[in-house]
Amino acid sequence: MSSFAGRMKEYPTISLDRFDRENLHARAYFLSHCHKGLHCDYFDRYTDCDMIDDYPTQISLVDEASGEKEDLVVTLLPAGHCPGSVMFLFEGSQGNVLYTGDFRLAGGDASRIEHLHSGSRVKDIQSIYLDSTFYDPRFYQIPTREVCLSGILELIGNWISQSPYHVVWLNCKAAYGYEYLFTNLGEEFNTQIHVRSLTMFKKMPEILSYVTTDRRTQIHACRHPKEEEFFQGSRLPCGCTASDGTPLRIISIKPSTMWFGERTRKTNVIIKTGASSFRACFSFHSSYSELRDFLSYLRPVNIYPSVIPIGRTLTEVTQMLKQMCRKPSDQTFIYKPLGVLKRTTVERPTYGETNTPTHYHSRCHHAGREQGDSRTNNVSQEKESKDQNVQSELEEFSQESRVSSDFEIPCTPESKKPREDELSQLYRKLAAGEDVVIRKCLQ
Repeated sequence: MSSFAGRMKEYPTISLDRFDRENLHARAYFLSHCHKGLHCDYFDRYTDCDMIDDYPTQISLVDEASGEKEDLVVTLLPAGHCPGSVMFLFEGSQGNVLYTGDFRLAGGDASRIEHLHSGSRVKDIQSIYLDSTFYDPRFYQIPTREVCLSGILELIGNWISQSPYHVVWLNCKAAYGYEYLFTNLGEEFNTQIHVRSLTMFKKMPEILSYVTTDRRTQIHACRHPKEEEFFQGSRLPCGCTASDGTPLRIISIKPSTMWFGERTRKTNVIIKTGASSFRACFSFHSSYSELRDFLSYLRPVNIYPSVIPIGRTLTEVTQMLKQMCRKPSDQTFIYKPLGVLKRTTVERPTYGETNTPTHYHSRCHHAGREQGDSRTNNVSQEKESKDQNVQSELEEFSQESRVSSDFEIPCTPESKKPREDELSQLYRKLAAGEDVVIRKCLQ
């Protein structure tokens, strides 16, 4: 069940994959992929919308009423869910945010996506809005599409090779998404897959040659007008029969993932569920282990689930994902420009006739001067008084520095926060005009 309402906390003026209710007031709309229903209606109505290339593109989000403008850099990344599906990487004033949409990436794939990196380092990701469909240990390992395809090819090949009257029906639940299966079946058996309409494939010429509306083929992916109950009456949704009246021998194959995940023991990728029906493991979404691999590589600060796994609650999956968020102790490994450090200037002391310090900058312009030029005092008393004033103001200076923002900036990995006694010793040396030697910790 979807838990994503269409808006991101960091950039709330845009809508993603939801174009209803309050989302209709967004400044920009982003569609990561489409299957059917609202997605397809929107896709069909707005085919002339602006398309973003697969390299970083700057866009301006303008409020037509106030004229307020917000600039964002948007990059499209491959999602591996279905043809044309993408992830969106947004980079702007509120940090880098990744919206995955529906996606399926294998382990290690994230490290090969160029735009998730800056040079040799992974970009600092503030938040990920994650396709968490299978973020549940029940779906720890889902066979790759290559493995599942191999099982389907073997089953279909063994069946249709028996005679021209042996036919296969692929019981696919969605309009889009199975193109990977269609193209591979078409190439393997040098045939076309029967579908009810070519309209949805006209914008995908690389797939169009593998589908047909001609019912005289041995592999069908046509769909019933409503639900599967029509299957028993007509055998094939299109009602196809042999031209010579010979009864067709039909098997059905239903690509599934959830059904396999709910089984308590490990099974093959193809399971026979009836006299002429089969289930084939085939997933468009990343498995639990693939999701953990993806998140551990990017290490975002926040992770928001877009889908609640079957049998889980939003609270449960949110808590599970928190374990994959970057911890405060890990902040030192995120490299960012430190900005301008605040420094309190300490002037090098000037010397009078007696070669003793006469003043310091700001607070070190000590109170002893209130006594004017009364230099008739005993030299030892003057030195003792000055030492006490220096000590008092050094302590005040040290205390003020400790509460400044200097040390709120994340340290680099080889550094450490100085101790109070180290700071006090440093200020003494600076006040006395001594040279300060900085030792390098790393060779």
